Amino acid sequence: MKLRVIVATLLSGLIAISAAQARGPYGSINVGNWKGGAYTNDQTGEFTHCAAGAGYDSGIYFMVMVDQAAGWSLAFFQPKWTLANNQTFQIALTFDGQSPFNVQGVALNANLLRVPMPVDSTLIAQFRKAKAMTAFTQGQLFQFKLDQTSLLLPALANCVAVVKQHGIANAGDFSVKQAPKAVAAATQAAPAGGSMRPDAPQNLSPDMQIEAIELASNFILKTTLHNPRVLSRTETPIAVASTGAAWSSDEAVGFVRIIPPKDGVKGLDVASAVVAGDARDCKGKFASGRTSELVDSDVVFRGFSSCDDSEGARISQYFIVSRKKGGFVLFSVVSNMKTEAAKTVAKEERLADFRKAALVVVDH
Repeated sequence: MKLRVIVATLLSGLIAISAAQARGPYGSINVGNWKGGAYTNDQTGEFTHCAAGAGYDSGIYFMVMVDQAAGWSLAFFQPKWTLANNQTFQIALTFDGQSPFNVQGVALNANLLRVPMPVDSTLIAQFRKAKAMTAFTQGQLFQFKLDQTSLLLPALANCVAVVKQHGIANAGDFSVKQAPKAVAAATQAAPAGGSMRPDAPQNLSPDMQIEAIELASNFILKTTLHNPRVLSRTETPIAVASTGAAWSSDEAVGFVRIIPPKDGVKGLDVASAVVAGDARDCKGKFASGRTSELVDSDVVFRGFSSCDDSEGARISQYFIVSRKKGGFVLFSVVSNMKTEAAKTVAKEERLADFRKAALVVVDH
């Protein structure tokens, strides 16, 4: 069965329309054996989700999907199955032989099983890193060799961000490629940098680079930014590409960087280092500050700076959140203050939006 028919079947179960009323894929996701793109409701033309799937020798077609509300799902299609609609299955998912995750699948029709998951769940994080997955249910064991899932999930998140903000007509290649190792090796190390030009980037591992791409994708989806998108690796400044991910929107630009753990370094130290870099770059009137703020019982460290020189006025906001694996995640939001929309970036309601988004995507 062709990919578009299989994913259309998944779509019909998710939004209660027939497979004939689902249209796609638009654009493309090509990551290893995973193929897919963006999909719409054929009746309304509205964007519904991005999905990609891969076939296995067992006859099962395995799909990963993220919808327009950033909800993630796994789905399994097997034409020989005879499932009862809405039948539930307790499933034990195991990644690379580690401790299993107990999840619940729901039959959408006779041949299709869906496993819904929260955004950035631990299960998804394991899926991203694993080389193999097993699914055990009702006495049967299904085995899946996973291929480049660390690149697949950022591509799906990028697909949703691009289509949701720019429309299905602008669908293209949604793949998010990691920075070439040669580029990362050519750069020098430094704790943090300012604005869109980190002083001298850290040489992060490929896993950390992919983690930064995922965080950037989820960050812009969680905010109220207008038309945000993650920049392709060719669009991203080299200093950022080797250490994290960059994004842009109508009113601002920014990046996400992983700050690896280092003895004695605190969140306010990172904030101080960032604004110090801005101070060196500014050739005119400069002001800065740093603070720590409580958000839902968690601390978000913030640095901020303003510069007005020959390059124009700009305001930079930095949000630093403790990383579960150690170190910190640095989110930047930089506005050139040239439009009314750009000027809103410094308003308290927008700052609260950015703080909350940074905390949510790191915590999950």
